[in-house]
Amino acid sequence: MSHHIAPWLALAALLAATPALAEPAHILITVPAQARAPADFATTVANWRQAGEIADAIWLEADGREGGSFQTFVQLDFPGEAELKAWQASEGARLAAPLEAHRVAILTHGETLPRDSNLSVFQVDSFQGTSAAGLADYAAHYVRPLMEGERAAKVLMRYTVYTEHQPDGHDRAWTLSEYHDPAAFERLPAIAQNVSAALDRADPAFARLGHSLAAYRTPEALTRARYVELPPPALAGLPDYKPEYHITGTLRIYGSELKNAVEYLARAFQSYQPDMRVTWSNATSSEGAIAGLYTGVSDVAPMGDDAKLTDEMPFFNVNGYLPTEISVATGGYERRGSLWAWVIVVNKDNPLNEISVDELTHIFGAERSGGWEQANNNWLYTSKYAVDKAQNLRSWGQIGVGGAYAGHEIQTYGFSAPGFQAAFERHWFHWSHKWNPNLMEYVERKEAVDGAQGDAVASEQPLKIVSNDRYGMAIAGLLHVKDFPNLKILKISEHKGGPYIPFTPATVANRSYPLHRDAYFYVNKQPGQPLDPKVREFMRFVLSRQGQQIIARVGYYYPIDRAALEEQLKKLDN
Repeated sequence: MSHHIAPWLALAALLAATPALAEPAHILITVPAQARAPADFATTVANWRQAGEIADAIWLEADGREGGSFQTFVQLDFPGEAELKAWQASEGARLAAPLEAHRVAILTHGETLPRDSNLSVFQVDSFQGTSAAGLADYAAHYVRPLMEGERAAKVLMRYTVYTEHQPDGHDRAWTLSEYHDPAAFERLPAIAQNVSAALDRADPAFARLGHSLAAYRTPEALTRARYVELPPPALAGLPDYKPEYHITGTLRIYGSELKNAVEYLARAFQSYQPDMRVTWSNATSSEGAIAGLYTGVSDVAPMGDDAKLTDEMPFFNVNGYLPTEISVATGGYERRGSLWAWVIVVNKDNPLNEISVDELTHIFGAERSGGWEQANNNWLYTSKYAVDKAQNLRSWGQIGVGGAYAGHEIQTYGFSAPGFQAAFERHWFHWSHKWNPNLMEYVERKEAVDGAQGDAVASEQPLKIVSNDRYGMAIAGLLHVKDFPNLKILKISEHKGGPYIPFTPATVANRSYPLHRDAYFYVNKQPGQPLDPKVREFMRFVLSRQGQQIIARVGYYYPIDRAALEEQLKKLDN
C-alpha cells in the first residue's frame, strides 16, 4: 500500500462525519504542448488512486500531431467536495509548472462498458464558451444526442464535456471522446455525418444549435490522444513471484474476463513460464465458469460474481467435493463493472448515520429455520443459522431511532440483479432466500423490459422514492446514488457498537469498509491432494506482487492486502 494511506484514512473518517451525500468533484491536470510532465508524476497519481485519495484517474498523452492544445491530459475524480479540498490543501498545493490544474464540472457524460482503453483512440476538443448557460445548452442538446448516436453505432465508447468557470463568464470547456479502436475512428466521419443528418431532421434543438455553433463556442484545438496506463503501485509488502516448477503444456482459463484483467494476467504469467501455453475464453462470462471445471474443458474459472449454490452443486455431483474459491482482488469503489461495494442509504433528513451488518441482516432478512454451510466438502443445511421471528428488526425504534420515527416501519428496497442478490444471500443470510416481505426489488435499466413497466423497476426508482420517504432504507451502489442529493450514505460496522467505517475510496481499497466485494477464481483441488502444478503456479503468480500490480494497473479493482493474500495462498496447499 502507498504511504499515503494512513494519514488519508484518518482524514477520510473526519470528513465522513458530515452525513449528507457528497456531489462528485473533478480536476483536470494538463501539460501544455511541447512541455513534459515531471518524470515521477504518473507514479504520484497512481499512488493517489491506490491510497484512495482520488476515486479514479485517466491519463492521456497527445499522439504527437501538430496543433494540439496539450501534451498530457489527466482527469482526477473525487468522491466529493471535502475530499477535493483536502487534496488541494496537500497534494494539489505542491503542483508546479508545467502542470496546470483546472477545477471542472461535468455537463454531460456517457460510457459503454466493458472496454479496454489501451485499444482506444481518444480525442479532446478544447474551446471557450460564450456563456455558462450557452455551454449547458450546447452540451445537453447538441453534444449529448450526437455522441449517443455515435455510441449506438458502436464506434464511441465514452464522452464527457467538462467546463471550467472563468470570471469573465466565457467558461473554458473540453469534450473528451473515446473511440473503440483505430478502425472505429476511421469510420467516425461517415457515421457522425449520418447521425447529424438524422438529428437535424428529427430534433429541432439539435438543428438550431448545429446551424449556430459559433454563438456558443470559440474553438481552440482538437487533440488526438492515446491512453496511458498508470504505473502499478509498488505493493512492497506482497511477495514476489518466483517459479517453483518449470511448467509445460496448456493452462485453460474459462469464465469472466474481469474487465480485461484475466488476459493481462495470463500474458504476464506466460512470460515467467515460456514453455507453458495459456489460453483463455470469456464466452459465457461468469455464468459458465465453474461448468468449465467440472466438464473438464478448463483449469481456472474466473468469476465476476460469487458462485451460487446452483453453480457449485453440479461440480460436487461430478467430483464429490466443492470447488476451491480464491479471492484475487478487492472490488472497486463505484466504477461500473468493478464489483463496486454496496452502500446503505436513507433519506438525508433521517437522523440515522450508522448501522451494523448484524442489524442489516435482521432488517433485510426474515425468520428462518437454518442456513447452509460448507461441511464434509459439501454444502449442508444446519439450524445453527436459524433466526427467530422476534429477532427481525422492522421498525425504526428497534434500531434506536426515536421520536416520530420510532413506531414507523422500515421500508426496504434492494438492488436485486441476480449476482447481487446471490451475494447478499450468501454473506448476510447463509444462503437463505428469505427476505423481509416488504422488500421492493429493482435492477439496472438494461436488465428490465422496455417501456414504462421497465422504468418502474429500474435501479434509480427506489432512490427517487427514498429521496422523498423518511422511512425508507435501500441497498444501492454509489454509481446510482450520486445523482440523488437527498440521500445519505450510512457508515457501516460489522457489529453494533462499531467501529463504524465511512464509505470512501480509501476504506474500500484497504478492505476496512465491511460491504466491499471480492473477485474470485475457482479451481478444482481434491481435498488432501496437491493442486495441479500448472494451476498452482498460475494462482501463485496471481497472488504475488507482480500479479496484484496487474490488478491495480487495469484499474477496475484494488489489489488485496498482505493478510488477505496469505489466507488465499494457504488454500493452494491445504
